[in-house]
Amino acid sequence: MKILHVSNFSMRWDAFNFWGIPYKLSNGFIRQGHHVINFSDRDIANSFFMGIRKLGVGPMNAKLIRVCREVKPDLLLLGHCKQVWEKTVAAIREELPCMRVAHWNCDTLLNPENLTHLHCMAPLADATFVTTAGEQLGWVSQAGRAAFMPNPVDSSIESLRVFERNETENELVYCTRSDPEKIEIVDLIRKEIPDLKFDCHGLFGRPEIHGAAMFETLAQAKMGLNTSRHNNVFLYSSDRMSLLMGNGLLTFIDARAGFDTLFDDDELVSYDSGEDLIEKIRFFRKNDSERRRIAERGWKRAHELFNGTRVAKYIHEVTFGEKLSENYGWPA
Repeated sequence: MKILHVSNFSMRWDAFNFWGIPYKLSNGFIRQGHHVINFSDRDIANSFFMGIRKLGVGPMNAKLIRVCREVKPDLLLLGHCKQVWEKTVAAIREELPCMRVAHWNCDTLLNPENLTHLHCMAPLADATFVTTAGEQLGWVSQAGRAAFMPNPVDSSIESLRVFERNETENELVYCTRSDPEKIEIVDLIRKEIPDLKFDCHGLFGRPEIHGAAMFETLAQAKMGLNTSRHNNVFLYSSDRMSLLMGNGLLTFIDARAGFDTLFDDDELVSYDSGEDLIEKIRFFRKNDSERRRIAERGWKRAHELFNGTRVAKYIHEVTFGEKLSENYGWPA
């Protein structure tokens, strides 16, 4: 099968997000035996008119139509490509009526702009995949067929096994973007455990971290914090969770996200409150063998359950209306 994957492959920024979902899904489809052509909408839009993206969006959309006409893909896989117009997808579908369209999105559905975009694209897609399950998934399915998709893990990308390392500089790491609720939980940790070797990026004036520096940072920490802007949405997490668990860090996550329905207590550490989080951080600081044991089990489970090849196969089967070839272990 020929697949044209349209997403942000971040080449303008020197592939700083080389570990992102676009790469993992393309890898997954290739491992399934498919031919994948990557089309980076933002990079192509930026390539016109001296890098002024707004001026390059029209030519990029025209180019996408020409590429589809040339390649004649069996599947048009749309990722985070908000520069692609709905009328462009409609024109491609009209010209290639046998082609299927799948749209994936990993942003929160509580962002009105993101939800509006999904509603606009859903009628044009055979299936829409979002990293949110439960009630919020119904918000998307109102506009078209929708399904849950986990943030994928890729063994060629998440290649660290931090639980095997004997020397690390830090006990806990948190890589994020600034948000009041995140600042609150970080302040609590620093107050209650002042001697904790806590490496925090993206808050308090420290820049966000990307590229190879992300992996160098993860390799130097034993445990990772995975709190999000919205922690009460069923099975929603940023792809930080895949980075942490996939690289073998003991991972802490807010229990309200419901990941205890997919992971056991000896694979992932859920906390009910800030005080509960503090207590569990203190416990694993003192019990390193237990920290390693749970981190390794979580690493193994994440690579089994969320590996990008399985996620790609799932997207294929749902988009083409095929009977699921296995019980994937997440809400179908």
